[in-house]
Amino acid sequence: MTTIVTPIQDELALAQAAYDTALQNLMKASAEFNDGAGKEYAELVQRHVGLRGKIATYEATAEAATAEFKQLLAASDYEKTKVVKDALFKKNDALAIAEELREALADSERTALPLRVSASRAAQTYANAHDAAYAAYARLEVFKALAASEDGLSRAIALLSHVPDAIEVERHTDDRQAHRMKFVWNRLVAVAKQQPEAQEQPVVDALGPLQLGPFAGRAFLTPAKLMLLQRAEDEAAA
Repeated sequence: MTTIVTPIQDELALAQAAYDTALQNLMKASAEFNDGAGKEYAELVQRHVGLRGKIATYEATAEAATAEFKQLLAASDYEKTKVVKDALFKKNDALAIAEELREALADSERTALPLRVSASRAAQTYANAHDAAYAAYARLEVFKALAASEDGLSRAIALLSHVPDAIEVERHTDDRQAHRMKFVWNRLVAVAKQQPEAQEQPVVDALGPLQLGPFAGRAFLTPAKLMLLQRAEDEAAA
């Protein structure tokens, strides 16, 4: 029974249409993440980083000021001199600001979960769209290569239909023609594995690199992780 083969130009047109659709979906998902919840959450994360840095600075200042205050107090024979009062003010000021910053950070972190959830979902949608677009691109490239060489390559392979296996392994196969043509596929696979694209997934200019910001490494919120975070938030609010 002869298998009906779809013309390569038809396959190529379908692959092109699938890629165009996947690219549109990627652009939409990218905008929703990079210009929406992802951007907002990334800015919040940076704000938290900044607050932690300021807290560490004021805590270090308070520690040094405390040591200085104790030294000056002892040197003044424990009298409340102007120098001692200035050192005390410096110490208390650093401690007070550090505490205010800690409270500001804690308040911000307590209200960050909804935004984090929204950003995680947008990041996952973006990553999935990027994967789909890359898959569509790879398939399109295959069909482009086939369209350029299918006639000549298929004719050359067809000639092998009449070339028996020298070691007669084909006697034990169900499809002798396929067995006789197999080395061509094996050759293509062996050469493909040596291509740089096989060693590391390339960045396709039209797709751009997948940049997930705070969710780098696809560190999305799983349902289990979200449940733990929600429970911790509820306990803190109780």
